[in-house]
Amino acid sequence: MRNDRFVHLFIVLFTAVLLSASVAWGAERPVKRVAMILFRGETPAEKGFRETLSASKDFDIKITVFDANQSKDKLKSIIAGLDQTQFDLFYAFGTMAAQMAMEKITEKPVVFNVVQRPIEAKLAKSWESSGNNMTGASNIVSMESAFRTLSLVMNIRKLAFIYYEKDPAPKFQRAEVESVRKKFGFRVIDVPVRDVEAIPVALKDIVRARVDAVMFPSDSFIKANANSILKVLNQHRIPSVVIIPEMVKENGALISLGPDYQKLGELAGISALDVLQGEKPTDIPIKRVQNLSISVNLKTADRLGINLPIQLLSLSTVIH
Repeated sequence: MRNDRFVHLFIVLFTAVLLSASVAWGAERPVKRVAMILFRGETPAEKGFRETLSASKDFDIKITVFDANQSKDKLKSIIAGLDQTQFDLFYAFGTMAAQMAMEKITEKPVVFNVVQRPIEAKLAKSWESSGNNMTGASNIVSMESAFRTLSLVMNIRKLAFIYYEKDPAPKFQRAEVESVRKKFGFRVIDVPVRDVEAIPVALKDIVRARVDAVMFPSDSFIKANANSILKVLNQHRIPSVVIIPEMVKENGALISLGPDYQKLGELAGISALDVLQGEKPTDIPIKRVQNLSISVNLKTADRLGINLPIQLLSLSTVIH
């Protein structure tokens, strides 16, 4: 009798284990593969994107990174060589990568990120609907809000605008600056840079022009060379205004006026999950960060002899 009870108990336990295993097996999340196309390595935007995707309860998402390491030619080669059948979705950082992806990747969805002007860049027909296989997040900045904030810190009459001339994105940002130039009473000196060797000459032109400040657009090439550029500007006590927030902490820029890149990554991640759930990219509006994020570097401000008002500091991320 005891043996029968033991056998019965064993069968019950064994059945329970099999049922548990069966439930666990059935609960496995389907694998989705994402190709991440980058120009200058991972940024806080990619951190936000990764974290959003990894939190998915519906999919086990595998990300493969393809980094061009600041080379436009390598970026072209990467995109041309991608096996589109191996991925369910493509992520492209920046206007240049997104435009190249648009030319080559037509059968699979593409989620772009940190693209300031997607309509002007011909990546989308409107903010509400791309009209193609793309959607994403934009780092568009209200230049009126930016210069109104800057007026609390400095009086700008002559502004240098430094940018990588091979990247289409800065030209759209330059147009935004032009749209508020007369209202705030300053003039702009364009400082295009074609390669690393051209940077010292550009800096000499900036110093010679006696500008009141230098503006850095959301430009991956300029960001990659920001240490050398900002070292010279800070030595000559020329204030720097950047759109990429990390440049304040990492490179010693004075102030950033732009969107939070990690938040942008989260927004792009939400769109990516919607696409993986079956929504068409064209039906997903392009997302934007609503609030301007301000970061200031106190050490740089002290070096430049600039007193930052309390009202600005209370609204900013302060880097000591």
